[in-house]
Amino acid sequence: MTQLSLACRAACTAVTLTSLATAQYVVTTDDASDRLIAFSPVDGSLISDNMFSIPNSVQVGAIDVNGEIWVTEQTGDRVVRYDTMGNVLGSMGPTLPGGGMDNIRGLNFINGIVYVTNDGTGNGATADSLVTFDPAGNYLGTIPLAFSPSPFTVLPFGGDLLVVSSSATDDLHRYSTSGVSLGTFHNSAAIGFGHAACIASDGNVWVSTFTSDTILKLDASNGANILQTVPTDNARGVFELQNGNLLWTNTSGTWVHDFGTATNTLVRAGSNYNLFPVLPNANHIKYGTGCHVGTIDKSNLFQLFADVGQAKAALDGNALHFAFTGTGYTATWLAGVASGIYVPPSLAAPIIANADSITTTITPSVAIPVPGGTTATWTVSSNGVVTAGSAGNQTTTSPGTLTSTSTATGLAFYTWANHNPAEASSGKVKWEELGGVLFITFEGVEFSGGTPTLAPSTFQWQINETTGDVVMLWTTFSSSNSTSDVIVGCTLAGAGVVPVSQTLATATPLTLSPDVVLSPMTLSAAPAPVISPGTNVTYTIGGVPELFPGAGLYFSTLILTVNPFPTGLDLVGILTTVPGCKLYLSALDVNIGGAITATPFNTVPLTFSTPTFAPGNVIGAQGVGLYDGSFALPNGESSGFLLSNAVRSITQTQ
Repeated sequence: MTQLSLACRAACTAVTLTSLATAQYVVTTDDASDRLIAFSPVDGSLISDNMFSIPNSVQVGAIDVNGEIWVTEQTGDRVVRYDTMGNVLGSMGPTLPGGGMDNIRGLNFINGIVYVTNDGTGNGATADSLVTFDPAGNYLGTIPLAFSPSPFTVLPFGGDLLVVSSSATDDLHRYSTSGVSLGTFHNSAAIGFGHAACIASDGNVWVSTFTSDTILKLDASNGANILQTVPTDNARGVFELQNGNLLWTNTSGTWVHDFGTATNTLVRAGSNYNLFPVLPNANHIKYGTGCHVGTIDKSNLFQLFADVGQAKAALDGNALHFAFTGTGYTATWLAGVASGIYVPPSLAAPIIANADSITTTITPSVAIPVPGGTTATWTVSSNGVVTAGSAGNQTTTSPGTLTSTSTATGLAFYTWANHNPAEASSGKVKWEELGGVLFITFEGVEFSGGTPTLAPSTFQWQINETTGDVVMLWTTFSSSNSTSDVIVGCTLAGAGVVPVSQTLATATPLTLSPDVVLSPMTLSAAPAPVISPGTNVTYTIGGVPELFPGAGLYFSTLILTVNPFPTGLDLVGILTTVPGCKLYLSALDVNIGGAITATPFNTVPLTFSTPTFAPGNVIGAQGVGLYDGSFALPNGESSGFLLSNAVRSITQTQ
């Protein structure tokens, strides 16, 4: 704790908080990372790269409905209600009482009613319509749009509605709030695919053209007049910033168009949709990601050989022993032992997998121990893969790739290449049980491809039916000059991350076990920081690391600042030893709530009230967890520090 304590003694002093920003963001959904992203309405700078996670179902619009955030799911055919911390409050659709939603896009909250643009007819929906809800999520009815084919966006306009269509028949059409047509507002070749629109600061209308590579300003008094053309690239969302520039989105991310320099600058890469201002009142939002996040691959051991020659040089005469541990195996390379432990199949050994790219499922006399239980059957592929169970991994595909092994779900042992026992003069794949051992042997099986024509391989699996140990051995691998890949090794059951190629002879001894999933430290806050008269807010730190294995104790503290830092500073080499742990505060102004707890959670109360806080104060907070660095984490981190995501809190009088 020494480095952090020194920093805090220098910076963690009482501060007088002053109003720094208005309590508002511009948000968009990101289809690339499945997150809600927040930007400054003033200059478009990034505020939160990870406001909260959303499902992978093409989220077109996200709006504020009385402090809730409502998000449309275009492929999910529903609207989901969230609080600002990302907790689901409810959802509407796909079916509704007397109606439904199908292929929904943008939405807007206008005069107490939420209007959702709907294109399809599935789930009982009405094609080309607006589906309406009250702020509690109650379905109010569906409004057909006779002049808006494939509607994409709806916005308020002079007490009425403007609907933007993605079909170039009636680009922007004006309706009353009850759906009565008030005539075409704009229709021209300049808008091929209308995506989004917003009201400009001068009262005119900005509209994005997804296929025409422009954002247009349309005359509010006569929509046919195009007042300004802004060059973009397949624009989706559009929002006019308080500094007069434009924030806009496309499949590459979120951009700012600077009118002074006539340039577009990427603010954040992604695949973004409509832009809307949200949260004009007191609120908390999350930003950043706690450290560390990801999956550590413990369940695979593979070596990828770029060609058959490399495989032969590494494998001939050697063996690989997998000692069963109950949850996995400990793999050990055994050099030069193959000929001494190889057991030739008897004349009575059955032939299996006797064709090109085919499998055979065999049933030994006893169930054999495997991680998680036993297996009564094994599936043998003629391409050199032996899988526990009746569903084989990579049953008919070759050559192999490491990526494809990550999606296979069976426990399997590999000498995976394009073997073909059906070739002329080829040996056969055989199996039998002898002395409590299951033997699966590729006896002189030809490799398909390359020269010489006769280039057989002989290798074997020996599976101990009592202990569950597995030995793979190679007496002679093919002498083919083929450049096809060969993959050798083992994967435990279950899909996982893409494994890396390791040199089997030097990577072992190595223990295979279930993958380790690293869950990040977390920080949340509730209720909203209303300062009239005052609110007791609870910051909750979660995922705190144990002080040391078996301690049953957890230490954490909360750091506050008046200077949030959304992009973050990676602390590798400063406080941490592994990349991916970021500080999201520009200064460490206040340190509160340090505590040792009996669970990996710490709740830190903070009262927001006047005169300490004023309307519009922006407070950044981040949790810090400490542990004994002599016990490294599974990813090798040994600094003794972990940090949570950050929370940005804005105070208001309501």
